[in-house]
Amino acid sequence: MKKVILTSASVMALAAAGPAFAQSASTVEQTGNGNGATVTQENANTSEIEQVGDNNAATVTQDGIGTTGNASDIDQIATGSNTATVTQASGSNGSFADVVQDGTSDNNFATVSQNSTIGSASEIFQTDALNGSAVTSQGGGTGLNNGAVIVQGDTSSVGGTVVGSDNASSVIFQEGDNNFALSVQGGVNQDSTIDQNGTGSANFAQVAQGAVSGQDSIAFVQQLGDGGIVEVSQNSNANDAFVVQLSGLGNEAFVDQGFFAGGDTNIAGVFQEGDGNFSAIEQNVLTAGGTNEASSTQVGNDNTSFITQEGTGNIADVAQFQDGNSSTVTQGGTGNSVTVTQGTP
Repeated sequence: MKKVILTSASVMALAAAGPAFAQSASTVEQTGNGNGATVTQENANTSEIEQVGDNNAATVTQDGIGTTGNASDIDQIATGSNTATVTQASGSNGSFADVVQDGTSDNNFATVSQNSTIGSASEIFQTDALNGSAVTSQGGGTGLNNGAVIVQGDTSSVGGTVVGSDNASSVIFQEGDNNFALSVQGGVNQDSTIDQNGTGSANFAQVAQGAVSGQDSIAFVQQLGDGGIVEVSQNSNANDAFVVQLSGLGNEAFVDQGFFAGGDTNIAGVFQEGDGNFSAIEQNVLTAGGTNEASSTQVGNDNTSFITQEGTGNIADVAQFQDGNSSTVTQGGTGNSVTVTQGTP
């Protein structure tokens, strides 16, 4: 399958940097049923595991404290339930982890932990499967400029028709500043969480969910810091999107529900705490849609909120406190309801 390349130049530059210490290399190839592989390495290391068969499990631990340039690559193609675990220890900067779980296997699980790292990158791909679960954790409290990508379902286009890949769960947790997170889920009944828990600035998070005639996906994004940007795009019906941005200046949130053929009965909520925030919510864009709900709450100065809803029976609720706020609500159709509150309660 075609792999995504992280867009952060600083992440990839550090991930490709040469090791500062002795280097170990491990290659494991398995074909068959019920296989398992465990690789443990110290120093600056390279590990490759390829498994073709049923019920495979792979575990990679790279404990190169103070090193640069660990790399782990796990490819699993099977009809069973695969498990992949990658741990790159604290102090290992510029590491790279790649997990691919392909084929028709269901109930796959993949987890990547990159602790106390600077400039590390992680990619997890799960395709053509039901009930996949993917978790990425980066930072350990001191992480800078890390990048994480999780793709579950169709990788050729966001929102396209997908065979399988329903009921997926994705979690990205990043501690530190200036991190990048992307979650792409093509299918039905998806759940995506991104938590960027850094006290610095300029973190970026993006979630894209949905399939034509799909429904019931949930996206939750939280940022703790200044100047973060969140983009959530959901195609199809009955989706929920929630964005929380705390303790920051200049946060921006964009939520788009129904970006291909319109959507019905979606719910969106944005909460921003800080100064100079910007919030934009669009629901059931380009026809379709009824009984959508949108809420934008901003606490701080000079905030701006836009809510656009098409269709009938929509509800918009905007609450802005303190000074200099601006709110614009646009609704098409009949039976809509708008409530705007501005000023200190």
